[in-house]
Amino acid sequence: MSFFLGIDGGGSKTECVLADEAGAVLARAAGGGTNLRRVSPAELRATITDCCEQLRHAAGLRALPLEGVGAGFAGAGDARARAIAHEVLAELLKPRRLTVVGDMEAALEAAGGAGRGVVLVAGTGSIAYGRNNLGQQARAGGEGPARGDAGSGFDIGRRAVEAVRRAQDGRGPATRLCESLFTGLEASRVEDLEAKVGAESAAELAALVPGVVAAARAGDAVARGILEEAGGALAGLAVDVLRQLGLLDTDVRVATTGGVFAEAEEIRLEVQKQVRAAAPRARVEPLEASPAEGAVRLAQRLWLEEQPGRAAQP
Repeated sequence: MSFFLGIDGGGSKTECVLADEAGAVLARAAGGGTNLRRVSPAELRATITDCCEQLRHAAGLRALPLEGVGAGFAGAGDARARAIAHEVLAELLKPRRLTVVGDMEAALEAAGGAGRGVVLVAGTGSIAYGRNNLGQQARAGGEGPARGDAGSGFDIGRRAVEAVRRAQDGRGPATRLCESLFTGLEASRVEDLEAKVGAESAAELAALVPGVVAAARAGDAVARGILEEAGGALAGLAVDVLRQLGLLDTDVRVATTGGVFAEAEEIRLEVQKQVRAAAPRARVEPLEASPAEGAVRLAQRLWLEEQPGRAAQP
């Protein structure tokens, strides 16, 4: 039997999927974040090693002989980081075929294989990525916390901290976010919060999203405004990609995925409203398969294309 591994490495967590040649998922595993811009080779190796042990145990296997590995990572746009990750995975996993791509490429594979579509990812970071019928690709966002990553978990957390600072010093309205943020960031003073609004705190700030959602659902206008702004920013990324690909007037799927959408259905609905205003035939839907499943499908598809006398699966 041939085994395939799919890896989705984001800023806050990593998901791995083991599948057989028929595409059946045999086991799943999870670990800490593996954004290639933020982890060392040793940390990457340790996380993937732990995930593989989880998979091996769950599947009841003595070893993991891998025909193909598809790995999608946040931060893979950095060519040097991607090359290092390829080297680490090749030495650790020893697959017959290894493909390392951006996490948005794995998500797009999960959304529609090699066909037309757009995927909108909002986790610790945010990015929109798509492909048209001509095979042309486009992206928007994905610039990293230093540039804001509009609509991302980092961006939502940063805006929440700023709202609390304004409320505390009288420059902004009172908000329920004060109590939840001081607790979530283990801070006791406004000055303590200021140290948390750096790119190095991306995952910590993204972890504040559930608190912002809870405050918004409890009627807090400040929190609700933050979520609306996030939805608008994410919709802008999707529309930008649709425009670049000439798909504004086309029946096309925009698949949403990531922790922000998992926590806040309100954001997905705002994205849906604003995308449909610019692209009336677009369908904004949650991604049904995980990006890790997309990564394993990519590994299988590329492997099949290399097999003599065998056609790639659609």
